[in-house]
Amino acid sequence: LSESQWKLAFSGVNGRASYNQDGFSANGLRAQYDRQEGLLSLRAGPGHVRDKGQGFEAELEASMTTDDLLDRSSDLAWLKPYVQGRSRWSAGIAIPSAARSSPKRTPAAAQVTRLQLRSDLIGTAFDLPAPMDKTSGIALPTTIDLQLPLGTGEVAIAFGQRFALRAKETGGQLGIRAAFGTDRVAEAPPPSGLILSGRAATLDAIGWVGLTHGDGSKRMVLRRVDASADRLLLLGANFPDTRLQIAPASGGLAVQLDGPALAGALLVPDAAGGTVSGRLQRLYWRRAAPPVSSSKNNAVAASGAGSGNGNGDFDPARIPAMNLHVDDLRVLDATLGDTQFRSRATASGMEIQQLQTRAAKRRIDLTGDWSGRGPAARTRLSAILASDDFGALLTDLGIGGRIDGGKGEARFDAAWAGSPMAFQMAALDGSLTLDVKDGRLVEIEPGGTGRVLGLLSIAQLPRRLSLDFRDFFSKGFAFNRFAGTVRFGGGSARSDDLAIDGPAARINIRGAANLRAQTFDQTIEVLPKAGNLLTAVGAIAGGPVGAAVGAVANAVLQKPLGQAAAKNYRVTGPWKDPKVEVIERQSTPARGASSAGAGRP
Repeated sequence: LSESQWKLAFSGVNGRASYNQDGFSANGLRAQYDRQEGLLSLRAGPGHVRDKGQGFEAELEASMTTDDLLDRSSDLAWLKPYVQGRSRWSAGIAIPSAARSSPKRTPAAAQVTRLQLRSDLIGTAFDLPAPMDKTSGIALPTTIDLQLPLGTGEVAIAFGQRFALRAKETGGQLGIRAAFGTDRVAEAPPPSGLILSGRAATLDAIGWVGLTHGDGSKRMVLRRVDASADRLLLLGANFPDTRLQIAPASGGLAVQLDGPALAGALLVPDAAGGTVSGRLQRLYWRRAAPPVSSSKNNAVAASGAGSGNGNGDFDPARIPAMNLHVDDLRVLDATLGDTQFRSRATASGMEIQQLQTRAAKRRIDLTGDWSGRGPAARTRLSAILASDDFGALLTDLGIGGRIDGGKGEARFDAAWAGSPMAFQMAALDGSLTLDVKDGRLVEIEPGGTGRVLGLLSIAQLPRRLSLDFRDFFSKGFAFNRFAGTVRFGGGSARSDDLAIDGPAARINIRGAANLRAQTFDQTIEVLPKAGNLLTAVGAIAGGPVGAAVGAVANAVLQKPLGQAAAKNYRVTGPWKDPKVEVIERQSTPARGASSAGAGRP
């Protein structure tokens, strides 16, 4: 059983049909379409059709691929690059009886025939920006309404209450009017291009701009955007209650952003290789939650999104050059102030030429690059962070309570496989150099002997993006200088010169922490300063020095005071339960000290 105009062919058709002089009906015929089981119903003529105003009715329930469906109408062909899969579809067509039985009616009324398709789209994935990103396992009730003959009228599509559009192709030009947060678009589509409005729960701004900046035939002219979002996704962050307006401008698209955490203007160039430029009055950055699915077409975009999978398959060479000035940049609660960002596109990716922030008592200077895609992706960053109050800066970044005060800088130079979002401490090759003066490791909750420290709690650096002193001392320890270099490579972090120099003692940490096996192999050296032995012992004993030094402190307290000047301790084993051994002791305690000690109760 076949229909030549729409290229429909059914095999294995089985069921009952009835007919008379007025017409026929065949409901619930079992049929195979594209080797998938389906149901087909056909009705024609009075007494057979269910709607007396129709001359013919047909219904089909079958599993169809997106290509099979979209290839049947040029009105839908533009969707092909963005959808993929197979879903169960229900199609219904009704041809008015007036088309042949009432010649007195106007031709327009006589020829209006519509085809309606419905599906829950389980089995079909969308490669579109949020809120239209969808994995194949997610249901999204969808209706497609087409005017027949195909290609002569509008198509209306509603994706639940998430997104709706009306589209029409005229003279080879496609016009689309779309809206977020609704299942119906009231106004007709424009003669060409895209008009977008409405409000979305989540909106990927750069992704939708990227849709209008495809290559060649994929390019769609953007006429106007005026949309709002509860959460606007941009630059890997989540900006609440933000309005996005986009309109054509000389040489590109003018983008206006207005919200409590993001406000300013950008110009996205039309010309390939152009620079996205602009000035933002405020940009308050907080990391966006991972999206439901990654999207290869989202973003000029990858400048955009924080993706849970690290954007490993995204091509950074697609990110345009940028030149942005931000008057007020904040990251979490850290005020970073006046910021300049410049990048350029390279043959294999992008280069960050400058990220410079300036605020009271703190500054950041960063350069780097991101190249390759998939297994060949690689990121390199070089950053200098300087502050007159490291304690306040760490608190603003959400990792406070570790250090009080402290002036100096940290230098970070590292590279890793994957995108910037694929950062993992165990995969780093590089170094972190510290030089901080006049601060204090603050008092933390007691009982730190079972906690991880080693090389500055290296294991927790990926999560906290800075030093974690939480477990170093539980009673606090003032220092004149905290300096050294930690080197990363082969899944380990190693230092030979990490030192905390305080008024009471100097503590040196040498050795390695295995970041994959989570084990120590380190030596900790405690050097009490002249005249301050008891103070040094008290500083150590007053609060355990993390998992390693804390255990050392316990060992010291179990020995007579005359042996408390033991210098070197070997720390090995797992982070959660390291083994501490004294490997060097002072040769012989003074006789007088021993006698005095023995005479006390």
